[in-house]
Amino acid sequence: MAEKIITFGEIMLRLSTPNNYTINQTNSFISNYGGGEANVAIALSHMGHKTYFMSKLPPNQLGDGAIGHLRKHGVNTDYIVRGSTTMGIYFLETGFGGRASKVIYNRKHSAITRIQLDEFNLDEVFKDATWFHVSGISLALNDRVKVFAIACAKYCKEHGIPVSFDFNYRAKLWTIEEAIPAYREIIQYVDVTFGSFFDANTLIGIPLDKGLENASMHEKRANVFPKLMEKYGVKYMFGTDRVIYSATENSLAGYVYSKDNFYLSEPIKFMIYDRIGGGDAFASGVIHGLLKDFNDPKYAVNFGLATSVLKHTIYGDACTLTAEEIEEFMNQNGTAEVQR
Repeated sequence: MAEKIITFGEIMLRLSTPNNYTINQTNSFISNYGGGEANVAIALSHMGHKTYFMSKLPPNQLGDGAIGHLRKHGVNTDYIVRGSTTMGIYFLETGFGGRASKVIYNRKHSAITRIQLDEFNLDEVFKDATWFHVSGISLALNDRVKVFAIACAKYCKEHGIPVSFDFNYRAKLWTIEEAIPAYREIIQYVDVTFGSFFDANTLIGIPLDKGLENASMHEKRANVFPKLMEKYGVKYMFGTDRVIYSATENSLAGYVYSKDNFYLSEPIKFMIYDRIGGGDAFASGVIHGLLKDFNDPKYAVNFGLATSVLKHTIYGDACTLTAEEIEEFMNQNGTAEVQR
């Protein structure tokens, strides 16, 4: 069966300030395209996978530009419908040193918020699909997008198609109270998650045992994550721990928990050229690792971590390196625990 990885979400126009200017300073912006699930599709395409992006875009030059961007990176766009007149935009103020980056969204009435289930034939879209990926950002956009995303995840669960879900809670898009029902609905259909203790404990509502309030974050995750996986049938929970030294220097470590085991990687310290999309790169690297060997989550964590670290050195939203380039970095850093 031919490989067919599908991601669903919004791709936006990204407008970045040049030369580390603040938004108040700049008289011009550098344009690009990006969005969580689109970034995952692009990264996996460069790793050698056959990827499809499902979305809705306006029938104008901005929509054409986004589709051209995806196709340039080898992503199939057959499942993008056209309609409405508005494309989501986000403004990026790039931080430097002690000044953090800032993001301003302008996406409230974008084309994807007009998406309808009857615009797609899910039997056709998911025919022979081998993976489906979506994130909490899509749940947050509006009720139409949320219903669509959950329907796709449910369809995949019913048809034996693995589903990965990145919690990606964004306080700028909705409140915790608004988010909780959506997260607790979609988690029923998920096989692999990218999330944190906050996601499991607060958004899904998995309680922490008494006496662990002052425990380490690893101990808290080890207490809460297995309960979530047991309750909802999730196989793996992946994530990263980030230490911020400045806007231009961070370190990352990766982790994976199953019901009976866990693995924490060694941290990697690195310089940052463009932080946007680092989490999407981690997710894409993990998915790549799992597709190569679903029984080796340790390799998947290390591959995802290497992908994320390298993405921070690349301008734009997505990692555009090959699997071989990423494995070379892993070998140089001693994180290639398993050779493929």
